Amino acid sequence: MRHFIILLAGLTVISTLPANAAEPYLPRSEKAFQRVDANKDGKVELNEFNPVAARAFSRFDLNGDGQVTSQEVEATYQKQLQKRLQRLMAMLDTDRNGVVTPAELDKFTAAMFNGADNDKDGGLTMAEAQSFNRGLWRKAYLAQGSSATGNGN
Repeated sequence: MRHFIILLAGLTVISTLPANAAEPYLPRSEKAFQRVDANKDGKVELNEFNPVAARAFSRFDLNGDGQVTSQEVEATYQKQLQKRLQRLMAMLDTDRNGVVTPAELDKFTAAMFNGADNDKDGGLTMAEAQSFNRGLWRKAYLAQGSSATGNGN
C-alpha cells in the first residue's frame, strides 16, 4: 500500500507540473529570481518580468498566430504530460514491461535516498536533502542502468 501511495503521489505531482510550469509566475526561489532579474540589481521590474510571460505564451501558441486557443493549451499540456510520464516509467520500470512493481519502486527510492546521503550514514539531514540535485542524479541513474547511487552534484 505504501508503494502505491508513493507512486500515486508522484503521478499526481507530475500531472500537475506541466500546467504550472507553463504559466507566468512570480519568482519565489532565489534561483528563479536571479534568472528573471536581468540587470542583477536585486529587484525584478515589470520589463524584466514581461519576457517570462511572453515565453510562456509562445510555448502555447503552437501555430504562431499570436493567439492561444484552448486546443493549443490542451495539446501543449498533453505533450508535456507524455514526456513526464515517459521519464517516470524510464526511471521506475527497470525491466521495461510497462508495469512498475513494489520491488522496482523500492530499488528507485533506495537509490535516490542513497544518492542524497552524502556522508553515507544511513540518514538524511536537511542540508543533504536540500543539496540533492535530482535532475543530475536522474541522468546518472538512467545512464547507469538504474543502479546509480551517487549524488550527481
